[in-house]
Amino acid sequence: MEFHRPAESAAETGRREQKDQEYRLRILDAVRRLIDRNGFDTVTMHHIAKEAAIGQGTLYRRYEHLGEIYSDLLRTSGVQFLDELEAFAGRNASSMLALDQVYEVIVRITGFMDENAELLSAISCRYAGKKSFLPSKLPLLVRMHNIFATLLSRASAQGETNEIDVTLISNCLLAALAPEQYFYHRKTLGYTKDRFLAGIRGLFIEGLKKETQASGGSHL
Repeated sequence: MEFHRPAESAAETGRREQKDQEYRLRILDAVRRLIDRNGFDTVTMHHIAKEAAIGQGTLYRRYEHLGEIYSDLLRTSGVQFLDELEAFAGRNASSMLALDQVYEVIVRITGFMDENAELLSAISCRYAGKKSFLPSKLPLLVRMHNIFATLLSRASAQGETNEIDVTLISNCLLAALAPEQYFYHRKTLGYTKDRFLAGIRGLFIEGLKKETQASGGSHL
């Protein structure tokens, strides 16, 4: 005989979601305290559970590993950052060239990476080698892709560029701005931020601009 578990009521669902959120905040607060005291290198799942005063089973039911916790930490500031980028892209549509907006977004993204360098590096290390990790599917990167795609489509429609493959260029731009690329150029190759930005501008801004005929008449 088959038994069916009664459906969860709306009130029960609300209480469960509230409890989950309380645990999430306790965990993230505990991680922040541990990082502030000792840095990223010494943080473990065991330390987090102890600091948050929860069982390790409770912690692992919510996060599989440290990379997921660090990603959740980044998500809070990342969502606010992308809200600001989306507002900028929409607010200045009539007062700035779309390609100039693309470059301003690029500058802001590199600034965000500088501000969150340690956290981004920790996330990259924790996810290294995990086949199931697909950065392109992360909600924050999907939103970032949409910002670039919207601005590049506008640039093409306004005649700032020749006909372009917006999806491909947006993907390539995101790949070029990946934290591991940025920090590799900064830390390993010794690039300054200005040099890195100049290279990106040459490829994705100046390189996309529609060529205009030189003035002065025809040349024989």
